[in-house]
Amino acid sequence: MRIVITSISFCEYVIQQANSLAGLGHEILLVMPTQLVDATVGSDLENVIAPGVKCWAYDTRGRRRPAFYAGLLRVVSEFSPDVFHIHDNGELETFALAVRFHRVPIVVTIHDVTPHPGADSRSATRRKIIRGLVKWRAGVIHLHGEVLHNKFKELLPALAGKVSVIPHGTLSLFKYWEKGAIEKEPLTCLFFGRMEKYRGLDNLIKIGRILKKTAPGIKIIVAGTGTELEKYKTEMMELGIFEVHDAFIPNKDVFCYFRRASLLLLPYHEASQSGVVSMGFPFGVPVVATAVGSIPEVVIDGVNGKIVSLGDVKDFAGKVRELLADGEGLKLMSGHCIRSAEQLDFRNLADEFVELYSRAIARKLRSCRKDTYAAQS
Repeated sequence: MRIVITSISFCEYVIQQANSLAGLGHEILLVMPTQLVDATVGSDLENVIAPGVKCWAYDTRGRRRPAFYAGLLRVVSEFSPDVFHIHDNGELETFALAVRFHRVPIVVTIHDVTPHPGADSRSATRRKIIRGLVKWRAGVIHLHGEVLHNKFKELLPALAGKVSVIPHGTLSLFKYWEKGAIEKEPLTCLFFGRMEKYRGLDNLIKIGRILKKTAPGIKIIVAGTGTELEKYKTEMMELGIFEVHDAFIPNKDVFCYFRRASLLLLPYHEASQSGVVSMGFPFGVPVVATAVGSIPEVVIDGVNGKIVSLGDVKDFAGKVRELLADGEGLKLMSGHCIRSAEQLDFRNLADEFVELYSRAIARKLRSCRKDTYAAQS
């Protein structure tokens, strides 16, 4: 099968997905912005993609030029795909592919059924329209959890029959950049990633205030950047238990933070699934998270982490304190995280993606036969 996978984000995800499919003998063309590649895998791209995977990276600054679309359509046409896998986005290049190759089946992965509060909710109207068109055009819609599936059915019941659920794969690619041994710090927790409103930095500060009194010696690393961190950074520093790294963390440095941490904290207000959990499991970092989205489908309470009711910062702090005080229990949980990472490895999910592609192709064939019959009637 010849598969085009296109995405404007989730670089590590799509590379691992492509590699796993190539491992089954399929030919893959990755279509991604140069800016995304440069900000993530960079010059290591050729080292981290498997044989059977080709990558065509494009400069997003050319989106308004006809030559850009001519080049994109030429590359994809020469590849002659059997199916497109589009990671949900509302860019014009996605629209161009869906229209030009209207006979090629589409599988679309929707990472967030509803936009996160904050910057994500302010998407341009054009992007919303294109996203909607791609959903209707798709033969199969892929979601990452049953909670998300139920939410999707409420919002778009007419499309519910297209939905299939495959969990978020483990982002073990970040271990590629691991260099040297870093000792785990027994009282250190990590809050990692985009610092947007839905991530619950306000909750984290409340939790930190409790832990400062009840867990002497605790440290909470905050690593990432965003508007919410600008708002709360001074307050964090005044508490004295936060170590703040206000910057985008390059892939080559990610392992440093996860290796130091004994716990990963997700005091979120809202979520779909969590790429941060998928990053943490391969490093054996247990999770304390609020029960939002499909996170409790992956973070199994009492096995590879703890789940706390939404907004209960007192219980959240209590769970953190209990886990940090139980060295043997935490070590056992860490082992379960490694096993969870293995179970959710993209190589173990690849056959399920192939099944989605086969369904999309079959659906498209049925649709074409109906159109042919109608034209001849």
